[in-house]
Amino acid sequence: MNIKQRKLVLHFLQQLRDGLVKERNQDINELFNEFFNRDELIDILEHSFAVQDLEEHQIETLDNENLLELIGEDYYILSYLIEKIEAGITSVPKKSQSEIHNFFDQIQIDPHYLRDKPVEEWDEYDTSNYYSILFKHGKTKRVFAIFTSDVKSEDKYVVTTKPSYFFDTKEEAKKEIDNIIVENKFSREDLVIHSLWQIT
Repeated sequence: MNIKQRKLVLHFLQQLRDGLVKERNQDINELFNEFFNRDELIDILEHSFAVQDLEEHQIETLDNENLLELIGEDYYILSYLIEKIEAGITSVPKKSQSEIHNFFDQIQIDPHYLRDKPVEEWDEYDTSNYYSILFKHGKTKRVFAIFTSDVKSEDKYVVTTKPSYFFDTKEEAKKEIDNIIVENKFSREDLVIHSLWQIT
């Protein structure tokens, strides 16, 4: 599913969530018993409720059925999934040592020099090599994002303010810039398009 399709699905899911807000029937579909493991159910609860509210229920002692009962209604599950999809649309590889170890262990190729080379010692070639290996194993794809023009290509993964959305093609990103300019939010010189690797 490309980014445009994911945005469309996200739009309809958000409409569905708005409808569930009006109903709030305090009911949860039994179908979800088969969908989520324990960690996911706890994640949904932590996403949906304040920590102090969860502490009194001692969720670490509850089984899956009771965790699902505590979630209480479909609305919370849908809100959680919407947030996950939104995050996934702008998710990029993180060069953490543990993630790199896990990736190379998972793909089970012969020992690769990058697996144990400290990330802080990587140069541009190492980074490019890593992204290329991720791509070859279907973990990433090339996408495009709009940044303010002060963001250089080498800084696109480390900026504190991430782009709101990625685009499947450079043409789509250019069209979005045209829309932004029409709305008088920025001038063309204020914005730049960079390509990135997105986690698939």
